[in-house]
Amino acid sequence: MASNKSWSFVAVASSAILMTMLAVTARADGALQYDFYNATCPGVEDLVRAELKAKFAADVTLPAALLRLHFHDCFVRGCDASIMLKSHNGTSEQDADPNSTVRGYEAIEDIKAKIEATCPLIVSCADIMAMAARDAVYFSEGPDYQVETGRRDGNVSILEEALQFLPPSDGNVTVLTQFFAVQNLTMKDMVVLSGAHTLGIAHCPSFSKRLYNFTGAGDVDPTMDPAYAKNLATVCSTPADNVASVQPLDPVSPAKFDTGYYQSIYAHQALLQSDAALLEDSLTGAYVQLMNNATYLDTFFADFAVAMINMGRAGVRTGVDGEIRDTCGVYID
Repeated sequence: MASNKSWSFVAVASSAILMTMLAVTARADGALQYDFYNATCPGVEDLVRAELKAKFAADVTLPAALLRLHFHDCFVRGCDASIMLKSHNGTSEQDADPNSTVRGYEAIEDIKAKIEATCPLIVSCADIMAMAARDAVYFSEGPDYQVETGRRDGNVSILEEALQFLPPSDGNVTVLTQFFAVQNLTMKDMVVLSGAHTLGIAHCPSFSKRLYNFTGAGDVDPTMDPAYAKNLATVCSTPADNVASVQPLDPVSPAKFDTGYYQSIYAHQALLQSDAALLEDSLTGAYVQLMNNATYLDTFFADFAVAMINMGRAGVRTGVDGEIRDTCGVYID
């Protein structure tokens, strides 16, 4: 059970206060800025949103995929679209096991092609990915926050770095905090950004150990709600169930961006061990307990917007560093 200890997380969140928070957290060095493309490619954010609206209508699972794609990109070499790069010999980030179920590449390429037809070699793939993640949240009934832009694309993508820097699905709070700290993200950023799991699914191999062999003795994770664990076992019928079998990360409201993720954790119905771990720490557990109350939805929205902006600054390339490609998924070998 989470303690009552808090980080003074409670806040009154309105659209005006949210924009103030975003302004306060804006970078002082000007490396990224709002409306970066106003003069060079006016209307690009509207174009991205219009394209995504149509794509999301055709594929209701795409918002979660694009949000995850942005996360997995930013945690390896920073937000530089390096995850988009391809390899003929299986050595790029895309080829790493944690990225084996990542998708959404084609949607980013389609949007890039539309932009190139209007503003050739102006808008980076990294910025398109940041806009797409924001719009994925917006079209899932989440907050509509402003994205800093001005990123340039990297041209290096290494499989081993994805293995090294992507947070593990079975990590505890100490481990997760360390992975986020590498990206200059705080523990609060970590517990808030974990809320992105209110969208999307996980494949059986990422949580089957909790059902069949948690301690190595063929047991079930004792922190899981027994009825929930039994239901999961009907989907993942064996410890080695194939990757095609999936479950929603948020069983409360899997297609809506809200606090259902935290409600499921509080009810001991977290799918991943790393999600369940948030309830066991006094600080992250306090946030989970707070967000178990749906009246704090606006607080979560404000916190998430700020945390996404913080993450979007990770390892960015700006100015003359990096490149602007006409295609995001070029081969690097």
